[in-house]
Amino acid sequence: MSVYVKPAAAFKKLEAAKLLRHNIYIFGATGFGKTELIKQFFKNEKYIYIPCRHNSCDLSVVSQKGTASAVVIDNVNAVDSPELRNSIKALCSRKNLWVIVSGRSRMPSWLFDTFITENMLLITENDLALTEEGIDKYMRSEGLVLTEDELKFLRKTSEGNLYGIKYTAQQLLSGKKVGNDLYAENSVMFQSYLENNVISEMNSELVDFLLKISIVDDFTEQLAVMLTGNSSVLRLIEQTMDVGNFIDKKDNVYALRPHMIKALRRKAVKVFSESELHSYAILAGGYYESRNEDDKALSLYSKYGGAERIKELLIRNSRKNPESGYYIEMQKYYFMLSDADISGNVYLMSAMSMLYSMRMDFEKSEYWYKKLAEYRDNAKGAGKREAACQLVYLDISLPGRGSVNILELIKGCYAFLTDKSIPFPDFSVTSNQPSLMNGGKDFCDWSRHDREIAASAGKLVSMFLGKYGKGLVNAALAESFFEKGGDPYEIISLVSKAKIEAAAGGKTELCFAATGTLIRQYISLGDLDNAKEMLLSFEKTAKNEGLRRLYPVIDAMKCRIALIEGDGDAVKEWLKTAPDENMDFIAFERYRYLTKIRCFIAAGSYDRAYSLIESMNYYADHCDRKYIHMELGILSAIVKYRTGADRQDEFIATLEEICSYNFIPIISLEGAAVSELLRECSDRCAADKNIDSKWFERVKNETCRVARRYPLYLKSSRKAAPELQPMDIRILACLAEGLSVQKAADELNMNFETLRSRIKEIYRRLGAKNKTEAVMMAREMKII
Repeated sequence: MSVYVKPAAAFKKLEAAKLLRHNIYIFGATGFGKTELIKQFFKNEKYIYIPCRHNSCDLSVVSQKGTASAVVIDNVNAVDSPELRNSIKALCSRKNLWVIVSGRSRMPSWLFDTFITENMLLITENDLALTEEGIDKYMRSEGLVLTEDELKFLRKTSEGNLYGIKYTAQQLLSGKKVGNDLYAENSVMFQSYLENNVISEMNSELVDFLLKISIVDDFTEQLAVMLTGNSSVLRLIEQTMDVGNFIDKKDNVYALRPHMIKALRRKAVKVFSESELHSYAILAGGYYESRNEDDKALSLYSKYGGAERIKELLIRNSRKNPESGYYIEMQKYYFMLSDADISGNVYLMSAMSMLYSMRMDFEKSEYWYKKLAEYRDNAKGAGKREAACQLVYLDISLPGRGSVNILELIKGCYAFLTDKSIPFPDFSVTSNQPSLMNGGKDFCDWSRHDREIAASAGKLVSMFLGKYGKGLVNAALAESFFEKGGDPYEIISLVSKAKIEAAAGGKTELCFAATGTLIRQYISLGDLDNAKEMLLSFEKTAKNEGLRRLYPVIDAMKCRIALIEGDGDAVKEWLKTAPDENMDFIAFERYRYLTKIRCFIAAGSYDRAYSLIESMNYYADHCDRKYIHMELGILSAIVKYRTGADRQDEFIATLEEICSYNFIPIISLEGAAVSELLRECSDRCAADKNIDSKWFERVKNETCRVARRYPLYLKSSRKAAPELQPMDIRILACLAEGLSVQKAADELNMNFETLRSRIKEIYRRLGAKNKTEAVMMAREMKII
């Protein structure tokens, strides 16, 4: 027989409120057990229970003398009569009553003043939600024993909703298994419940509003007005909030909760015709296009039959450079186009060549490059010139073409720059990275002759780059000087000039690269506070200008600072948002991949770090990324040093390459992670004719200085292997093979509960949270 599982936080607040005689407002979405909580709390006491329905709330049952000490007003969101609302507020002001008000919304706007003046206590949805322990207790009362992973899955997918947990238990008793299939089935049932029991209770104006805005994932007031044609959307948004806990707001953007929006979309298909849904999608898509949120527009068009709008938008996006366009985000839509659609358009062919190169599919990239060249050879007039212009652009910008002869290519396209009839595509030298030397292309070789190139070709390159060239020469010189350990004051001066130039009609992306150089300079000088302040200041600038493409890299820069400070929690949080190279390796994610490698090293996940290093090496080799190749050589040596593998030959070869450029911070900023490696190979480096002795001594001194300032940087968090019994190791081996607890118990001839208890103890000793983490840690510690 199932038992009632008390939500401890909610009961604790009820008991405190009863003792202090504070009125309470309880809120939670449908299914969180508000009514059941009240029944269970008062099961041995007398109280007056008043359920509310649409404008029906019989308060007369409360006598004027107030003989009952506790009054519960349930489902208060059903009341929209001003008179009834005022009566409820008056009841809350009665000093001889303890009033408990329950509803679906966070706090009805009409009750807010009473909540404040009467000092009411708040019981939230989080207080009502069942924890993993609560879910486990309920399942056991139904005769069901779940694994820790299954309990975690149920807590995450149900959000602790009592209705969802009870329904899941019924499904499990009928033979179903915990997992995504059962979750999907339960979701459909819950959405049906919302449609038939919650949405059906709302007034027609509110339902019409919600059905129309449900076409988008989130919305602003302006978008809601466009979709609904109703200028009173703020009133309707407020009504939605009063009716139930169905809508969230962040930075003036509203979003319906997942199950509610799905329930509304189910109903919208029944209420609106296909042509009506199509027209709403076109309206919303136009709004997104006006805000340069083309990815959102495409998503709508693909859902609601806007094939022509998709093609138009992709052609327009193809005219942008990859840093301002959304090639990767839109790739599935590009791949929906037929070869015939692409072959007839210069810009689509160019975009496909670029997209495949970004995806490291160089064969298909060259296929579309050749198609574009054939088009140029057969075309005439403006079409011929447009194709020729795009080909020159691809020669310079394709990741797979490397950095060879870029200056000659730029000089060769002077005719295109002076022909105003054909707009030459923008080329971002930064590629939204905090670097110029390691930005859109690798410019290490330019650093060998930085002053000469700046003097002889600086103006031409700046002209070629247009707005992206404002401040370029000073920013590039600053970074080149920094990489060679130049005078900090000269570097700071050059960066300051570059930022002023870029701010005056240039691009914020170049300010980002210049700021990146300055941040690294401050870190090198030991001024981490100033570095952090500069990064936060630039982040505000990026958000004020809506430069969404920079946000992920800024977050990665924050993560690198967290690594320097040894802030493991911040690093773990960042890893949750890091790109997954195993799903789709994208060249433009290189800065975040390199950050991820460092996170793996700090966590002692050396196998994962080395795997990503090898993927990045493939990219560096095929795209002529010399700087990244050298950076990977250092990181690889760190991994091999910590795992006891042979590393000196590889590390010395990397040092020889770095020395040829006279670079210093690329090594020294790795500080404590690499200082021991430098000491270890000192004798071999001293005898190496390809390594300058003065350079090497400076590298060692700079690295030791950084190591002293930041001793926690990349410090391994791997724990020593605990002493485990042979049976514990056998248990871990069974878990590593993917066996369930029951199958492992059968395999080991153990009682299920005994094994379950022993597994928990193994987790505790390893410091692991779950099976996956325990197996991974056991493998890293060489236990299994």
